[in-house]
Amino acid sequence: MLDTSRNTQTDPTEKVDLTDPAAVLKAIDAILRARYGADYGLPLLESATADLARAFRGDYPGLLRCDTHYHDLRHALDSGLAMARLIDGQALASADAAEKYIDTEHALLGVLLALYHDIGLLRRTGEEHLEGASLTPVHEARGTEFMRDYLSRTPLAHLAEKAELIMVTRLVWHMPPGLPPRDRVLASMLGSADIMSQLADRAYLEKCRDFLFIEFSAIGLAGAPGLPYPDPQTLLEKTPAFYTDFLRNRMHTEYNDADRYTRFHFGGSCPYEASITRNIDHLSTLLKNNDFSLLRRVPRKVVDAS
Repeated sequence: MLDTSRNTQTDPTEKVDLTDPAAVLKAIDAILRARYGADYGLPLLESATADLARAFRGDYPGLLRCDTHYHDLRHALDSGLAMARLIDGQALASADAAEKYIDTEHALLGVLLALYHDIGLLRRTGEEHLEGASLTPVHEARGTEFMRDYLSRTPLAHLAEKAELIMVTRLVWHMPPGLPPRDRVLASMLGSADIMSQLADRAYLEKCRDFLFIEFSAIGLAGAPGLPYPDPQTLLEKTPAFYTDFLRNRMHTEYNDADRYTRFHFGGSCPYEASITRNIDHLSTLLKNNDFSLLRRVPRKVVDAS
């Protein structure tokens, strides 16, 4: 049985408050500074993190306040931190292998793309009539457009076209055959960071029930008989197979098992893997017993900086 007394707002190491942009910034800075040195680009990371928080609370020019509960500021920060850890792990793994080491600029680019990968779910000025979740089918393309413009006004302007790597987080998108090896590795880590951060969330199961179901309803996948997820219980019942048959397969075939890099970062056992295993095992137990009262955590949407 899962321990519901533990803080659901920290990362899998239980050391970083994912509702606090400053805490996540500090954690990412420590990783990049140790790997690449003090001149890796902290000013850009600082301004981008601040802009991200402004965007989700509706204070960024041209964007409206986040109204999605599952894909919130916490998930964005969670993904950015996971990406930094994957990048560090990849550097450690490449030291004794033929893999290409991710250079400083691409490391910072990767973290920024992870932080902003769901920015396309934020409605723009003039889209007040829409639900953010209704943009799900096009949000990766919108995010690519946003980040191409955003990066063009930063020291990474020469890499702005690589904002398209955000598309890898679209679960039906495949990397072009001609994608350079370094970009392929970066995209693989970006896709892995998105999936790992969701599945390792201590309130993942409750968020599927309470938040993801609502987002699916906005795009016609849930909420009525005949749809793939007519009710939250059905969504949860289908989650184990979705994880084992689809997500794990995508991480293996499309992302080349890039999630393994976290083991190098942590020097062995991986807190993300342990948390994911606990969540899936707990879900299997409650499904076997048909006892959904075991979902006792109360998730909350995170928009504003704490």
